[in-house]
Amino acid sequence: MRPGLVSRPAKSKRMRCTTTAWAACCLAIAALPVACGGGGSADTTSTPPADMSTIYARSVVLGASSPQSIVYRPPSGASQATVTTTSASALLPIGTTPVLAEHLESQLPGLRVVCISGFGETINVVAHVNPGVIAESAAVLLDSGWSATDAGDTWSAAAASGGAWIGWENCGVKPEGLPSRSSRLVATTAGGYVEDIFDGNPGTTFQVIRRTVAPSDVAAMLSPAGLLALDDLERPLQVTLRAYADGAGHRVLVQSGVPAVGAASSARGFIALYVPGP
Repeated sequence: MRPGLVSRPAKSKRMRCTTTAWAACCLAIAALPVACGGGGSADTTSTPPADMSTIYARSVVLGASSPQSIVYRPPSGASQATVTTTSASALLPIGTTPVLAEHLESQLPGLRVVCISGFGETINVVAHVNPGVIAESAAVLLDSGWSATDAGDTWSAAAASGGAWIGWENCGVKPEGLPSRSSRLVATTAGGYVEDIFDGNPGTTFQVIRRTVAPSDVAAMLSPAGLLALDDLERPLQVTLRAYADGAGHRVLVQSGVPAVGAASSARGFIALYVPGP
């Protein structure tokens, strides 16, 4: 709003800048087209907002054997977060895509799971869980501090320790309640694993689906070709298991499944992050 102008009665209808009121006068009419002293236009230059985008140069997407560079822009005002990529993949189209949900690990900087609007009613090879969820994992974003590491060595260490790995597929979005882990995987000393798939949230409509995976199947997942998983005959998947590490020695696992030869054109793959956990 423009400040009001005060008229001097009987003498002038223009506001004048006196010597004693010079500073106050200039402040009062700074928004007017003509500044004190006459002749100059008001400076309307504004500073553009800072670019808050982050480049995740070593991101993992479904179906790509090499790292992908993806630009992430956080939400701002009424605008939601987005990711931008110059290479299309099975779950993330080329260009800029709105982010529906995401998952971060505070102890793992430079890592972020992004989920877009899609089909979130599957957890890896298990279908028909978490009905109504439309947040679907599209990529595991990794910055330049992360790189691929030997998955066989990582898995051998996991089997020796017997520790658990927590899955965050579909950013943990559930039909009811807040997001929570999608699964919990424990490697066996023989080299296989047992995984509990969480359908729903504890305290709501909730069930646990337990999968036992043989050492030979895990060995196939760790191979370049991956494992042909036929758990769901309507959705055969070529499943791989890969490992990534940062400079601080943190390691994560990424499991992915690409629709296999013979799968229906509507079949959807998956990509899932696993982090060490309780």
